[in-house]
Amino acid sequence: MTILIIALIIALLLLSWKYILKLEPAGVFAGLWIAMIGSALLFQSMIILKPGGLLYILLCVLAFVMGTSFCETCYVPKGNNKKTLSYNKNTGFSFLIILFLLSLVNPLYTLTLHGFKLSALFSVSALLNMNETISEDRYSGRDITNTVNQIFLIFSYTAPLIGGFCYRLGGKYTKVLSIMTLLSGLLVALTQAMKMGLITCIFLWLSGFIICSYSYRLPIKLNLKYIVYSLIGFIILMVVLFLSLTLRFGLLNEKTIELTIDKFISYALGSVSCFCIWYDSYDFLDLTYGARTFWGISNPLGILERLQGAYTEFINIGLGDRLMITNVYTVFRFLIEDFGPWLSVILMGLLGYASKYCFKNLLLHNHLFLNQTLLAAIYAYVMWSFATSFFAYTSYIVLFIVAYFVFSLIQTEEV
Repeated sequence: MTILIIALIIALLLLSWKYILKLEPAGVFAGLWIAMIGSALLFQSMIILKPGGLLYILLCVLAFVMGTSFCETCYVPKGNNKKTLSYNKNTGFSFLIILFLLSLVNPLYTLTLHGFKLSALFSVSALLNMNETISEDRYSGRDITNTVNQIFLIFSYTAPLIGGFCYRLGGKYTKVLSIMTLLSGLLVALTQAMKMGLITCIFLWLSGFIICSYSYRLPIKLNLKYIVYSLIGFIILMVVLFLSLTLRFGLLNEKTIELTIDKFISYALGSVSCFCIWYDSYDFLDLTYGARTFWGISNPLGILERLQGAYTEFINIGLGDRLMITNVYTVFRFLIEDFGPWLSVILMGLLGYASKYCFKNLLLHNHLFLNQTLLAAIYAYVMWSFATSFFAYTSYIVLFIVAYFVFSLIQTEEV
């Protein structure tokens, strides 16, 4: 079965290669899951893998790629490619400053709500205590927050999206400020042991970067400089995530480092194994028709309650005596529980078609700000697919509404 899955991965790679090189949504989605499943196979002596779940994931990714390919062949948008787009540098820089400052309110205010002073950020022992306390409060249901803090959380995610978008359009100060929009995610990772906050900020930043490049026809060249910067960024990310996991224990010693290594593998690849185990035993009844995928809407409306972490069923994915506990099931569990396994495959194909539809119209500057926003949402959804549905959180949905207005204010479109 491993040989069959490897063969399917190679076939998927060949079918999606041109989209991967262009960093289109289909390429990002396929590249992510080729890497995820390929890495999971390398560690199959440590974690539980079921062929049914792996095959289903590959089928969904293939449907997305085929939907993109179908749109590429059959859909020709109206437009003459003569519209000009200009970036308002002063307005854009001003918005970057405002969004950067607003993005810091939530992580810093959260510390004060939990009784910590800002001076604690400069003490290792205080950071350890901070991570342990806030983590325990969050997972025990005692998380302390309020409406004002939740509103400012939206800006913590809007800032990196706009930061990535503006990176290539301004001078050196714009570039520095653009990178600094990731600081809110870094603070959350180091003070609250929430690695996904930083990962989300990075994904949104990259989404903005890609959308800007295609909006202004700026080539994305994978030259040596970008490769070196990417490697440096990846190493820094791994170090920060490793520290975030270690700090969650509240102390730093050899034992916690060993536990962190197992947790690191669990967090990196656990969602693949967790989904496989769940898929192998689930009976696919009681569909919720989008309520889980869009939990960020259905939860505040009272349609379907979302608990902390989305799912409360923790599974040990480790083989033998290894203890690797996780409750992260990938976006595919959301889809199946909402629409069933086969309709979910069809919907992934339609999403692939929609992504190419938006992409083609973006290149022609048709409904530009709307397509920039929709593509940002699609990129975020496919990048986050290894964990959960991006739209399961209200703040993530609202950020795109804010982003639409920012896009329309920092750019001018002329015929």
